[in-house]
Amino acid sequence: MAYLKRKIPQFNATSSADIAFILLLFFLLTGSLDPKSGIYRRLSPAASEAKLKKKTDIENRNLVTFSIDENNQIWMKDSPVALPEIRDIAKTFIANPNDLDFLPEKTPADIYGLGIVPVSNKAVIHLEFSRNTAYQTYISVLGELTAAYDDLRSELAFDKFHQPFNDLTEEQKIALREVYPQQISEKELSGKEVGDE
Repeated sequence: MAYLKRKIPQFNATSSADIAFILLLFFLLTGSLDPKSGIYRRLSPAASEAKLKKKTDIENRNLVTFSIDENNQIWMKDSPVALPEIRDIAKTFIANPNDLDFLPEKTPADIYGLGIVPVSNKAVIHLEFSRNTAYQTYISVLGELTAAYDDLRSELAFDKFHQPFNDLTEEQKIALREVYPQQISEKELSGKEVGDE
């Protein structure tokens, strides 16, 4: 008597590849890569020696310096400063709302969409830090300084355009950035220099 041999059915892998591809697409499209997880910094263009010399001749009233030492203590001149105070100090320095003679001078400028307004284009914030400063402290101080500019621009946006800064047109945003141009310089210091003026 003859036995019939049964063939073992083969596994069709075509549908498995399709499923794997669909899962890959699903995770790529629904997953998020946070693009804002860094510090946005625009480097200044290379300057000639004459321009650099001119930039270093900043009047004392137009410059405020914050220093962070190796113990993560924040200083302004010879006085310690708490992190929450930095934003308000920077806002007062940049805006000079009462036009005080020891704070940065403002120059009138004709800005498209705003007319002739006083511009704080001479105010420079200088951030000095030690090589041993904790990265988190450095980022926190830099964040407060940047937030001071953002707050001033937002306040001006509500005052002039009656809406938040982020809802403005690109031309309006450029105009407000001209009124409060962000000018933060940074310098790494040796241990002996921090806190000395």
